Amino acid sequence: MGPMAVSLGRLEVETADHVVLRYDLAGGGNRGFAALVDFILATLIFIGAFFMFTTFANAIGVQAASPYFGIAVLLTFALAWSYFILLEWLGNGQTIGKRIFGLRVIADDGAPAGFIAVLVRNLVRVVDFLPGFYGLGLLAIVVSSRSQRLGDLAAGTFVVRAPRPQLDYFSLRTVTPLGAGAQVAVRALPGEAQRLVREFVAREGKLAPDHRARVARQLAERLRPYATDVDPGLNDVELIRAIARSLRASGGDR
Repeated sequence: MGPMAVSLGRLEVETADHVVLRYDLAGGGNRGFAALVDFILATLIFIGAFFMFTTFANAIGVQAASPYFGIAVLLTFALAWSYFILLEWLGNGQTIGKRIFGLRVIADDGAPAGFIAVLVRNLVRVVDFLPGFYGLGLLAIVVSSRSQRLGDLAAGTFVVRAPRPQLDYFSLRTVTPLGAGAQVAVRALPGEAQRLVREFVAREGKLAPDHRARVARQLAERLRPYATDVDPGLNDVELIRAIARSLRASGGDR
């Protein structure tokens, strides 16, 4: 990846293909509301799991003073905490609260945060929560030039605004016209992938053939997991053009 820059609340990341991805950093306000929603949901998960355990424990005669009861309480806390970890890891960086308020966790290269980064930022959440409901965390967000709480600083992650991606029709007007042709439907294509598609079709006519093939190969590798009913005869460039046609036809609402 290329260099990363932060200015006026905006994170800019340059990819290896010299495409600049821009993200608006999330402030403490929306992050606080999203955290409140997630905290309520995690608490409900804890209460539900604890109720199920105590019901089962009473049925088999386990007493509250038993060491097994204490272990089960810790496991119940871990289950509630896994709400944050699993959703941020498997949910494209979004818990339910973040999804409601249009936020997403990303790594410093603009990609969704990996499991280790998600695990670290959520383990440090315990410290961020002190002395009460993210006191240190909100203070760190306000003080940090990159709007990062302590968990983000430790994991190298950012929380950015992730509005519903929309495609700019004019950005698909290329020196190599797309024209009529095959379309390839895509499922839940991330906003940054849509931007890369737009950048490629806008610039491919100006690229040297070997450079265009290399960039197309790298981009196609990212796109294929999201594509459905792909004609095996499509090469990398044709696949990207077909996806671009599909995005244009749908207005980017994918």
